[in-house]
Amino acid sequence: LPRPEYGPHAPRRRDPLTRLQSDERRFLDFVEFLKGLIKELNDLSGEGAAVLVEGKRDARALTGLGYSGPLFTIALLTSSISSRERLRENVRQMIILTDLDTEGRRLAARYAKFLSQEGVRASLAQRKRLSKASRGIFLHIENLGRFAQDAKPPHLVI
Repeated sequence: LPRPEYGPHAPRRRDPLTRLQSDERRFLDFVEFLKGLIKELNDLSGEGAAVLVEGKRDARALTGLGYSGPLFTIALLTSSISSRERLRENVRQMIILTDLDTEGRRLAARYAKFLSQEGVRASLAQRKRLSKASRGIFLHIENLGRFAQDAKPPHLVI
């Protein structure tokens, strides 16, 4: 049977303007979430916390968003003895912000274990909140650079 054009069984049609406003609202909400997250990371860095990211582009994205505390990349942490010593001496808590994909989850678990062996408390709470807030829109930390202070909502085509 064909579906009726009107009535309770008619297909729902979204007004393109409503969809655009909804997408902009989600974008602005996510930008506000990021501002709060960066403020939290900066506050925690003042209490002896640092952030662990996968690579240089991830680090650049976080600093572009306004993070000013200590940053470690996985490559630096695992290859440099001096950075491991600096870690043990200066960092009480490491906030793990690996990518939100499967590989990032695997790395987060591996380095949480590694850090506990080094005597540093690992935190995955911020990563989990970021994952929830992004709703799967992006998976890679380096893409957060798009949300820097001068970023504007993307132009959406209806």
